[in-house]
Amino acid sequence: MRIALFGGSFDPPHSGHIGIAMAAVDRLHLDRVLVAPVGRQPLKRDQAQSPYEDRMVMVQLACAGHPPLAASAIDAPRMDGRYNYTCDTLQHLRETLPPGDELFCLVGADSLQTLHHWHRAADALMLAQWIVAARPGFTMDALEALLPDGIHAGKVPPDKQERGEGRLRVQLTRAVPSDPQQEARQGTLWLLPDLHYEISATQLRAALADHSAGIPQRVLDPRVAEYAREHQLYHRA
Repeated sequence: MRIALFGGSFDPPHSGHIGIAMAAVDRLHLDRVLVAPVGRQPLKRDQAQSPYEDRMVMVQLACAGHPPLAASAIDAPRMDGRYNYTCDTLQHLRETLPPGDELFCLVGADSLQTLHHWHRAADALMLAQWIVAARPGFTMDALEALLPDGIHAGKVPPDKQERGEGRLRVQLTRAVPSDPQQEARQGTLWLLPDLHYEISATQLRAALADHSAGIPQRVLDPRVAEYAREHQLYHRA
């Protein structure tokens, strides 16, 4: 099976998240995407979030009707209270998947912007094939500038590209400076061009706080909106 981890705050999960996940399913022939709300996000330590349990319910509602997508608790709050790190989650997934399964990690363009600050980012890039939903006009030079130290990107020659429209395969190379005799490690990153949804989570939360505000179904699943308002998740947004 080809399985992807799609982590994030999902506060709330909106049509942009679903659109990116379904595009990845279509373009890379994924069997399942694990949509996993993050328990404690290290890069948003000072940002208030809705309770994890509520975000999980909203993800379940948002994924309903999209069979390849499944809400996952793999990034639930840790028993030891530590932050959730993508590297640890990917390592755990690799250890639990049957032999022969392929593991992917799906991220949006905004998440890629913060990659330099991720815990053990270089290790994470080698644990799975990465799928990046790129903004229009995103270039290889822009990608190279966002990669952590020690990771370099190179476009795969056309004759070695796998067939498929709407995706570009990029080869990642990681040198091992501690052991010059050891071969560099190789990884794969897939760029999905022109996948960007102009949806502001901040504005969406403010609209949910205002019960008189209408929210188009193309932006937010009505079931998610109803749940958020019923539980007053954003009444102080």
